[in-house]
Amino acid sequence: MKTFRGRVSAALVLCAALGAPVAAAPGDPTVDAVLAASRTALGVDALPSVQTMHVRGPVTIAGFHGVADAWIDLRTGAYAQFADAGPVGGGQGYDGSVVWNRDISGVVWDDGSANARYAAIDEAYLNRYALWMRDRGGASVTSEGRRSDAGRTYDVLRVTPPGSVPFDVWVDARTHLPARTIMTIGTSTMVTTMSDYRRVHGLNVAYTQTSDTDGNASTLHTTAVYVNNGEARRMLRRPQTHVTDVSLPSGTTTIPFELVDNHVALPVTIDGKGPYRFLFDTGGSNFIDTDVAKELGLVAGGTASGSGVGSAQESVQFATVAALGVGDATLRKQGFVVAPVHAGFGLASGKPVDGLIGFEVLARFITTFDYANARIVLRTPDAGAPPALAGQRTIPFVFNGQHPMIACTIANVPSQCVADTGSRIGLSVLTPFLAAHPSIVPPNATAPGANGFGVGGASVGRLARETLEIGGFTIPDVVTDLSAQTKGAFADPYYGGNIGAAVWKRFTLTFDYARQTLTLAPNAQFAIHETYDRSGTFLLAPGGKITVVDVRAGTPAAAAGLARGDTIVSIDGKDAGAMGLAAVRDAFRGADGTAIVLSVTGAGGARTVTLTLHDYV
Repeated sequence: MKTFRGRVSAALVLCAALGAPVAAAPGDPTVDAVLAASRTALGVDALPSVQTMHVRGPVTIAGFHGVADAWIDLRTGAYAQFADAGPVGGGQGYDGSVVWNRDISGVVWDDGSANARYAAIDEAYLNRYALWMRDRGGASVTSEGRRSDAGRTYDVLRVTPPGSVPFDVWVDARTHLPARTIMTIGTSTMVTTMSDYRRVHGLNVAYTQTSDTDGNASTLHTTAVYVNNGEARRMLRRPQTHVTDVSLPSGTTTIPFELVDNHVALPVTIDGKGPYRFLFDTGGSNFIDTDVAKELGLVAGGTASGSGVGSAQESVQFATVAALGVGDATLRKQGFVVAPVHAGFGLASGKPVDGLIGFEVLARFITTFDYANARIVLRTPDAGAPPALAGQRTIPFVFNGQHPMIACTIANVPSQCVADTGSRIGLSVLTPFLAAHPSIVPPNATAPGANGFGVGGASVGRLARETLEIGGFTIPDVVTDLSAQTKGAFADPYYGGNIGAAVWKRFTLTFDYARQTLTLAPNAQFAIHETYDRSGTFLLAPGGKITVVDVRAGTPAAAAGLARGDTIVSIDGKDAGAMGLAAVRDAFRGADGTAIVLSVTGAGGARTVTLTLHDYV
């Protein structure tokens, strides 16, 4: 599952939704007039004497304080920026073709997503002052008129650089200096404000940048600007991964796992204590439950928000773990998001969950998910590739943020899909992709309902069966979530689907993050006809009570009269709470035609209902 798309990076130009109201102001100066005045105010005529710029100063990111360095090539727009800001530090850059990221531990990876590419193109366009050139850098530029905000008036320009998406530039009508940029890319709206302009080699440079992305704040106060620094060429190069925080003496370790509602749950230790039950999620990163963090004495700090498959934003903090143990492997000094996992993933998974691991572990090993034998195998890169398996095929992937993304075909429509072992359902087709390809939706698709639960709450969509093609394998009749989400990860317009464990458990999967490859070997489950819940409910277990949080119209649960908010007390005379959520879900996957007697309490009081299971998807 997508666990935290909003996690703070070292980006100095971050963004967020504009909070203050704005109103139209009279007058509409032409684009040429606005840019001519702004060009003079910025001192763009001095640009030929400034080839590179190194900006340095204190930065605050998500409540953590540190020092940031940004290197910019004003001729090409290429940039590299780094922040030493505790667990939210790191770096990122763009050389004109490749967007790269570096986490706080030194892992470096290329981001091949459209979101990253568009953001980098737009930033590079501004870095080289292309908007103020005679040809406007080949961009389309239109006037959005004048706006007033907090007593100031702005000329607003809509700018669409070649090969990218539009963004707005707000130019102060009094000073003619750029005061704000607003970029909406994918599901995020990004705002950066610039102030405290000072002259540097004739250019007017903003010494304060305050930025926010979906509630994640960043402020840079520049204290020094170095022009034409001889180190610029070296610092603008993509760095190489260099990590010294991992040990695995034998070069390989095997960890048994339990598959709970299609989630891979395995034991880990934190600072030598445990074991704790963590989910292993290629769609996620390091998370630890708030109560577990307190129990361990971890010091959580900062504050940030993010979204996942649901529509809501979640507030989190950060902490550093001295040692994460996974089998015989130890990862030292690891950053973790601290969040109420017990009340989130744990509430939905059917069994207790104390946290998640994902990208940080996968980036350090060659990792095999052996679903047939319920085991994870970690190998160090120098331990060599795992033994070849019958029928295996190796395909490339790109990173969508920190998530592997592969070529896929959904109902004969080519696209890209994220490989997400943390998603319980076989395939989720994203809302914008469905809107662009309505033929994907079959006439027998179900009514909308809750299909999953993660960061941001429940994900809602219709259900159907679709044919999925990946890596040369064709899988028919995949139970598919046809998403209806308008916010969160499943509203992303730049890829088509999210492939979950109901597909992956048909294979032995090997991820090589360093080489960006995924090896698929079909197992004995490859050709099975997937069964699914036969009740039409979506269940959670708050406080150990089996609670109906959704009933899909046109399903057995709706026919039986179950309703949202009902508590299932017993199933065929057995205490449902004592059975546990996982066992109750298994009962609701029983054979077609099975009649189950439920004792239920709800708004109408206590009652007995008979639920007759059958396939509805």
